Parts: sequence; structure tokens; C-alpha cells
Amino acid sequence: MKQSFIFIAALLFSLNISAQKAEKQDSLNIPVILVDGVEVSNIDNIAKDDIQSVTVIKTPSVTKLFAPRLGGVLCITTKSKKYLKEIIKKYEEDKEKAAKKKEDGKIYIR
Repeated sequence: MKQSFIFIAALLFSLNISAQKAEKQDSLNIPVILVDGVEVSNIDNIAKDDIQSVTVIKTPSVTKLFAPRLGGVLCITTKSKKYLKEIIKKYEEDKEKAAKKKEDGKIYIR
């Protein structure tokens, strides 16, 4: 009787562990979302009228870049490029700051 109780407890414990592993594998199948080349966590704040094109990529060579997330890549191109504009603006600001700090006669290496 005691052995059967231990066997049942061990069986339930192993089922619980396998169920937890399955949940973790499912969470890895969430796709990577790229909006105008910028990775975002969700697409709730993108207006459907602003979407120009949507591409789904499931090739192993591309999904390997985003491992361990294996759900594929969802590429969305928008008309307004609102995510890309922020990155370009920051790049331009950093470029201007670097130009102001530059001194004549010095060699700068990137």
C-alpha cells in the first residue's frame, strides 16, 4: 500500500514537471515582430490603415538569428515609419554631438 502511494505520488510529480516543460516550449513559439526593422513586443498601437505590407518568414536561416524564439518572424512595413524615425533622429543627434566634440588636428578612430 505504501509503495503504491509512493508510485502514484512520483507519477503525479513527473506529470507536473512535463506539463511545465510543455508550457515553456509553447512560449518559445511566439513570433518576433519587426515593425519597420525595429523589434517590438506587440502591435496594438499600430493603426491598420498605416500598415503597408506584412511578411511572415519561417525559414530556418532567419529564425536561427532570433533563437531560442522559434515562432518565426513577422515583418510589418508601415507608411508613417514611426518606429524608424525615432532611431534616425537619435542617430542624427549623436552624430551632431560627436561633430561638436571633434578637435582640429586629431585623428578619431571608431
